[in-house]
Amino acid sequence: MADWLGLEPRDVRRAQARGLIPPPDIDDERWSLTMAKTLPDRIEEIAAALGGGGSGPASVPAPSPRTSRSGAAKGRAFGPIQLAKWLGLENWQVPRAVQHGLIPPPDVDDKRWSHTVAATLPDRVEEIRAAVGDHPGLGSIKAAEHLSQRTRVEVERVDVQALADRGLLRPVGEFKGHPMYALDDLDGLPEEQILATVRERQAWIEVSLTTKEAAALLGWPVGKFEVTVERIGTQPGALGRYARADVEALRVDEPGHS
Repeated sequence: MADWLGLEPRDVRRAQARGLIPPPDIDDERWSLTMAKTLPDRIEEIAAALGGGGSGPASVPAPSPRTSRSGAAKGRAFGPIQLAKWLGLENWQVPRAVQHGLIPPPDVDDKRWSHTVAATLPDRVEEIRAAVGDHPGLGSIKAAEHLSQRTRVEVERVDVQALADRGLLRPVGEFKGHPMYALDDLDGLPEEQILATVRERQAWIEVSLTTKEAAALLGWPVGKFEVTVERIGTQPGALGRYARADVEALRVDEPGHS
C-alpha cells in the first residue's frame, strides 16, 4: 500500500492510527482493491494532516512392446507411465497422443486406462509415433532460445507467442497447460518473419512505458496512475505497457498544468 500511494510505510501506519486510512479489510492484514482505489485522491489531504511527514511520490532403448504386452494381466489398469512402457513409447508420447485423439482419455478414475482399452492400442503404436514425432517439442522460453541461436538476435518468449497468435507457429501439444512447439516448425519459420516480430516488439518498447515508468513520468504514485487510467478507460497495450503519448496527455490534462 505504501508504494502504491507513494508514501513511507511509517506514514501509512501513522495515517491509519489517525483514521485517515481505514484499517485493512482483508484478514486484518491487506486492503481490497475497492478500498485502495478510494485513497489516491486523498494523498495530499493525508500528507497535510501528517504535518508534511509524507514522502510524496516515489520517484535409452525402449523395451520391446510385444514382450512387455505379453505379460499384461487382464483387469490391470495402466497409469500414463505404465501405458507408455507397455506400448514401448516414450512417457511424453502418451499424453501427446491423447491430445491428438490417437489414444482415448483414461477410463478409470479419469487417471488410468483399463486393460480393455489398452488392448486396443498396440496395433496403433506406429501410427502414434508417426503423428507425435520423436521429440516432445519446446516451450515458449526454450523455443525463443532456439530461435535466438538460429537468427543470432535476441528473441523473447513474447515473440514466440506473437508468432503463434499470427498463425505462423502452431503448438503440437502442451505441457501443464503451456503450448509446445515442434523443432521442425521452429526451423521452418522464415527468418524475416522472426526478425520483423522482434523489431515490432522493440519499436513498441521505444514508444511505451510500464506502469511504474508512466507514474514516474507524471510524478504520481503508482496508485494514482492506475486509478486515473481506469477511470478514463485507457487500456495498456502489448506487454502491459502504455503508449507514451497517452501518458503525456494525462499530464497536459491535469488541473493547474500550463
